[in-house]
Amino acid sequence: MNEWMQILSRHYHQALMQRNEGPLVILFDIDGTILDMRFTIHGALKKFDEDHGTGHFRGITVRDIDFHEEHIRGFLERLQMSEDDQLKVLHRYERLLMSMVSNPRAYVPFEGVFEVIKWFQEKPGTFVGLNTGRFESLREDTLASLNALGVRYGVTFSDDLLFMRPESWQGNITSVKTEGIRHFVKNGYRVFAFIDNEPENLRAVADMGDSEGILLLHADTIFKSDFLAIPGHAVRGRVYDIYAFMNSRHETEHVPDDDGLLKRTA
Repeated sequence: MNEWMQILSRHYHQALMQRNEGPLVILFDIDGTILDMRFTIHGALKKFDEDHGTGHFRGITVRDIDFHEEHIRGFLERLQMSEDDQLKVLHRYERLLMSMVSNPRAYVPFEGVFEVIKWFQEKPGTFVGLNTGRFESLREDTLASLNALGVRYGVTFSDDLLFMRPESWQGNITSVKTEGIRHFVKNGYRVFAFIDNEPENLRAVADMGDSEGILLLHADTIFKSDFLAIPGHAVRGRVYDIYAFMNSRHETEHVPDDDGLLKRTA
C-alpha cells in the first residue's frame, strides 16, 4: 500500500520537468486525510458519558471506531443501545463533535503525514494547499489547530492556501472540492496532486474538464461514499511513507532552479 507515495514522488518530479509557468501545489483534504477522525469521534462519545454521567461508551477504544462520523446511528445500534438513549446521544453528538473539531488537543494526525507535507513545503516553487469541506466559520480554529500540531514538524499552513466551504454554499461537498481546485488554478498555481479520503470527491475532480495532470490519491481510511466511485486511474494507500521521497532516485536528478533552469541537486 506504500506504492502510492512512490507514485506521488515520481509524478511530482515529472511535473517539475514540464517547466510550465506557475508554482506547483499539492492539495490535501483535512478530515480523514491529514487528521485521523477516529480520535475526534471517540473524544465526542467519551465527552457525552462525562457530561451525562453515563457509561454507554465505557470500554470503547479508538480501534472500535470503524465508521464515518455521519454514520453514528449505525454504531449506536450495534451497541444495542435503547432507542431513547440513542436519541439522547444523537441530540448532543453533532455539537460535541464540533467542539472536538475546534479543540487542537483532540486532533491526531495520521503517522507520517506531516513529514510528507514538510518535504513538499521545503521544495522551491512547491506549496501545500488545503481543500476542505469545512465551513468558513471554522477557518481560524482550523489554522490554529493544524499549525499547533505542525510546530514539532516545522510545518505551517497559511490562510491563503486554505480553501473552505462558504457559509452560503448550497451545493454538495463534491462541488466544494472541484471549486477548490479551480480556486487554486485561478490564483496561478499548477495543481499536480490531490489527496482525499472520499471516493466521490476524487470522482468529481476526475470528471472536471480541466483536471488533466492532477494525480488523484485516495487516503484509504474511513469514508462514507461508495468505494466504487474511486476513478480507475486514482492510486490508493493509507501509510504516509516519507522514505518513498527521501530514497527517491529523483532526489539526485535534475530539478528546476528558481529561474526555471535545470541543475543537479547532488
